Amino acid sequence: MEARLIDDIVSAIRHGGTVTLVLGAGMTMPAVPGLEELVELAERYAAGLGDDGELTQALHQARAALGPHALPIDVYLAYRRVFTARRRPGEFDVVAQQAVLAGYRAPDLASSPLATHGIWQWVDLRLGERVENSLDWWELPAGVEAVGRLLAGRPDEFGNALLTTNFDPLFEIAVRHTGRQAVSVPVAPDGRPDRRPEGEGAVQVFHLHGFWRPVSEEAREPLLHDPAPDATAPEPTARALADLVTGDVVVVVGYSGWDDVVTSALRAVAAARPVRVLWALHDAAPLRLPERLEGLVTFYTEVDGDRLFTALADRLEVPPAGPRVDPRRRVRHLEWERELFSQPGNTAPEGVLPLLRQLERRYGWGVDWAGDPQRPRLLFWPVRLRARASLINAVQALTAAALSARGVRVAICLDDFGVAGREELSAGFSADLLRWMHRVDPAAAPSVASLQDYVTGAPAHSPESLLRPTDPWSVARIFYGERSPSLYSVLAAIKVVPHLALHDMERNAGAIVQTLLSKDANRLLTPLTTWSYLHHLLEDEPAAEVMAYAGSDERLLWEQFREHFGLGGTLLYNPYIKHLTNESRMVRWSSPAELRAYLNSTRSLPGWGEEGGYVHWLVQNAFLLPRYLTGEEFPEAGGYRLDSWTAFAAALEGGIPVLDLLAEDVSAFYLS
Repeated sequence: MEARLIDDIVSAIRHGGTVTLVLGAGMTMPAVPGLEELVELAERYAAGLGDDGELTQALHQARAALGPHALPIDVYLAYRRVFTARRRPGEFDVVAQQAVLAGYRAPDLASSPLATHGIWQWVDLRLGERVENSLDWWELPAGVEAVGRLLAGRPDEFGNALLTTNFDPLFEIAVRHTGRQAVSVPVAPDGRPDRRPEGEGAVQVFHLHGFWRPVSEEAREPLLHDPAPDATAPEPTARALADLVTGDVVVVVGYSGWDDVVTSALRAVAAARPVRVLWALHDAAPLRLPERLEGLVTFYTEVDGDRLFTALADRLEVPPAGPRVDPRRRVRHLEWERELFSQPGNTAPEGVLPLLRQLERRYGWGVDWAGDPQRPRLLFWPVRLRARASLINAVQALTAAALSARGVRVAICLDDFGVAGREELSAGFSADLLRWMHRVDPAAAPSVASLQDYVTGAPAHSPESLLRPTDPWSVARIFYGERSPSLYSVLAAIKVVPHLALHDMERNAGAIVQTLLSKDANRLLTPLTTWSYLHHLLEDEPAAEVMAYAGSDERLLWEQFREHFGLGGTLLYNPYIKHLTNESRMVRWSSPAELRAYLNSTRSLPGWGEEGGYVHWLVQNAFLLPRYLTGEEFPEAGGYRLDSWTAFAAALEGGIPVLDLLAEDVSAFYLS
């Protein structure tokens, strides 16, 4: 049937006809959940409301009333009505938005627009547009991608538009992949499209059942149309929708016609002018359609939308979209970069920006720039005061010193808020940081400030006109009150719970509950106190020239800072040691023998040599990096020059006792 349908479409086009595409949910599955999965999402949403299970019971009651053989569309419609009746109009929109986001697969959630967005939180215009603009992170079925090619490559034949009953943006994403513009045009329940003036010449995608996000700042009405009880479109709505059907031929794919929105419009078109309707069905028998269309339509059964449109695009000789580079993509190929782009030799570059680039390429460090890269004047380094500094702090001190030697001022902010015995601990902790810094820059003289002293001496209220509040209470009012981040994203930012997407949360539910029960709440103070002190520094420093400094596991915290306070927010971060924290004894050992025992134990585990693992991290950051920043020679052992992780691993596999060398060398650096 697919071949015959393609023949009919191509024949119509070659005889001067135009085609109107009407596409439904069958086209975007499985990237966006179908009706059965959408119903399951609604049940999961209801289960988490904390309403003593009332909404869940109402949903079960509605499903039971339909009987055991109810179609998924009937269950979906019943659930929508229950949500509207028991919650509020538009409550189901959040479930639909979460379903759409299932098709958005950012490789690194923390660096995506959803970094600070919680599960089941409303997606507004600004966030929705940012997510849609991350084109390469959307999962596009082959048929959807081919539709984008057709609309971009043959716009005149396809009316430069399509109609869809879907509320997701995948067709627009597919068009934009080709370099063409696409405009999302929701259609109101009365059939009138929201025709926006921008995007002249762009492909218009008319969403007949509503769109997944607002299309303007003022839009707060329900995004999706609540279904009418009789599912029948009135005559004025049918006539309004008929105006959108401009083609001589209408091709319907992936849509069952359950609500009469399309069928009523087709009848109105047929009453006004000749039109051919070619309706593709996945199943062998049409669903609910023949009695409504009375011979108006030619049906094609057992049609697969992916195969259909891929073959049609090839038949019409529409070339595939070329490769594109998305600046938001964060998939790194570190080994490849080290081979091709690392500066040769063992001399660190003199400039700040070249040094930062080499830290990224050689050692896996990273910079999240708030804007275009520019040389920082100030490195803001907040560090939690503990009884003893860790090896991670030592490595951070080395890099801070390398920047200090190149003219960047270093401001250390000891997060000692509420730490018992902080006065005694601060002296020794600060002395350790300074000792490690002096190994690279003997003249390093960072400023060291106590967060506790700053907070207790801060004014009770910041001036209302101040762009950046400098006391924790005003920071809290903006961060928690005005911006309203989700509680989950706040907890993930301060590392109370793991930062996961919805599809990963269920299998980690036990770990999330355990951390909620076991972690104390003192880290809730971290953003309030740390950001208030940073705002104090920014009173005298250009925000674009201040770089924050932290571990890669704190990137979400600084993404939230950028999200809520705008200007600034560039972050330098060191690589994270997989499965270890700054409290781990393995980064706070007391003798070379203790470290040797940790190394030998790790060596016996599967995957011991993976990038970011304990041994790999020590070699890269505590063995190689100090030599690179100080210009020391790399040692040799058993004929191997230990100037890279590859050489170290090869020596280890060759039976050379380099783990003993590593334990002695790193201990001398950390403990001396």
